[in-house]
Order: sequence, then structure tokens, then C-alpha cells
Amino acid sequence: MKKTLLTTFIAALILSTTAQPLSFSKSDIDANHTRSIARMISIVQPELNEKSKNRIANSLYKTTKKYKLDPKLMIAIIGTESDFVNEKVSTTGDLSLAQINTEIWNKEFVRLGLNKLNSKLLKKDEAYALGKMAEILNILKARHGKNDSRWFARYHSQTKKFKNLYSIKVEKRMRMIASVN
Repeated sequence: MKKTLLTTFIAALILSTTAQPLSFSKSDIDANHTRSIARMISIVQPELNEKSKNRIANSLYKTTKKYKLDPKLMIAIIGTESDFVNEKVSTTGDLSLAQINTEIWNKEFVRLGLNKLNSKLLKKDEAYALGKMAEILNILKARHGKNDSRWFARYHSQTKKFKNLYSIKVEKRMRMIASVN
């Protein structure tokens, strides 16, 4: 009886061990997340070329991981703000694919003891622009996230009317990409 139980236990242990899937490496996991973000970008901006999309997806993955932000939110905001055009400059002077107003945010960064934004880097370096965008979103979330479910709309405006219109646009894009794994 003891030999049968021991044999059954060993057989079950061997079968359970061999039936388990192989684990994935960190680089496999990172690549999968980056591909998922690239698919999200494709839904919001299907005309973006593969090279740009993959470069932005890689930077977005690193940024959202570092700042603990939802990539869907950042993609929806970028799609709303610049349509993923890094060289874009708005009529109000907002720069890059993140459309950051350096005049407004430099004052705030100085007040918070942070380094000023580098306008040249914002226009040239997408990873830098995405990092600064994430910093700004974290500031807004910390200030307004508890009392305002649409805190992210303050990225565009503090005015209620413009904030509401903006949040509708961003939420529409978020719904578009919600089905992407």
C-alpha cells in the first residue's frame, strides 16, 4: 500500500512538473507589452509607419512602467493632442507629440523643485517628451485623482467647458483601444 501511494505521488509530481508551461524571460514579457502597445497605437493612428509606431511603443512601455500609468490613457491623450506627430507645435505653443506647454509647465516644475523642460529635446526626442508627459500626468493625478475621475483632462485645460470636451475625445479613443490585449 505504501509503495503504491509513493509511486502514485511520484508519478503525479512528475506529470505536474512536466505539464507546466515554460516561464517567459523578462525580455519576452517586455516585447509582448511593446507589441500590445503598438497595436493600440495602430487603432488610434493607423497611418503611422511601422518604424515610428514601434519606436513610440517601446518608449511608451518604458515610460508607463516607470511612472505606473495606463498606456491606453497616454495613447488616447497623444492621439487627441498630436495624432502622434512629434514635430507638432500648436497655436498656443504646445510642443511635441505630447503637446506640452513649456511656459505653463516650466513655472510649475520650478515651483516643485524639478528641472525645467528642454524645448529642443521635447521636439526631437520622443522618449524625453513621453517621460515629461508622464511626470505631468502624475502631478495631475496626485492633485486631482481622488476627487475627479476625469483628472487626466486637466492635461489639456483647467477650464470646465474645455476639460469636458477634451475628456470626451480622450475617452472615445480609450474605448477604441480597450479591446486590445
